Amino acid sequence: MDKNLLLKTKFVLDEDIKNITTYKNVGKIAGAFYPKNQKELINTYKFLNSYHLPFIIIGNGSNMLIDEKNAILVISTRFVEHKIFCKNNVVNVSSSTTLKEIYNYCYNKSLGGFEKIADIPATVGGAIKNNASSFGQSIFDNLESIKVIKNDKIFTINKDEIQHNYHKTNLKNLLIISAKFNLKHKSKCQIINDYNYYSKLRHLSQPMGLCCGSVFKNPPNCKGAGSLIEQCRLKGFSINDAEISPVHANFIINKRNASFDDIFNLIKLCKKKVFIKYGIKLEEEVEIISKNKKF
Repeated sequence: MDKNLLLKTKFVLDEDIKNITTYKNVGKIAGAFYPKNQKELINTYKFLNSYHLPFIIIGNGSNMLIDEKNAILVISTRFVEHKIFCKNNVVNVSSSTTLKEIYNYCYNKSLGGFEKIADIPATVGGAIKNNASSFGQSIFDNLESIKVIKNDKIFTINKDEIQHNYHKTNLKNLLIISAKFNLKHKSKCQIINDYNYYSKLRHLSQPMGLCCGSVFKNPPNCKGAGSLIEQCRLKGFSINDAEISPVHANFIINKRNASFDDIFNLIKLCKKKVFIKYGIKLEEEVEIISKNKKF
């Protein structure tokens, strides 16, 4: 760990949550590091680990709800250099790269595989950790391997060594540095047509606004979570500036200045009403960062 390099790494004390997540709920965290390259990223990670400080790693923060009462530090990969290069059909990307950036790069190289998931507002690191998926396609479908750091050592993990299922992996405590994808050649015309089709479907069925995407995982062998919540007549229900979307009930929108408690209490209400009506325990897809709030 290089202390001089750490001093050069951007750090914001009492950082606003609105600057690190797509929910943009009100409140602050203890502070956020903004490394600008992989060297600073790894060095910051080693520093926080060596002093056993509580921290989380965030890319776009598109699947997180953070409690403003949380005295936690963040490493944001937002400004870490985005790198993409390929050899034949194999594409290597840095973990800070967004899925849309990968799609654009692959389109120019006539490589298919990211059309269905390109509009997920996530970095590749976050998408892999949460096994992001859309329209039946998972980030793991074309994944070959990842490079990670754990206990100050860098090593490669092949896809078949990663435990993953529906929106879940065993990678939570690892810093993903880069990923490798094995893709197939596809005509640019077919790539853009497929992307436009799924992008249109997304915009027709999902609401706009400040949110985390789907709040709940779809329960197995039954209606989707949004349908269950809608049948409980909660569509459009609000607590202050937090609202269960009138477009799709599995989305909770921050209309302007929603707090963690506003959003959390709507999540709690949805879980309670669906369990009372159907006996189904909804499981959150959103990652909730809070020491005090439990369901």
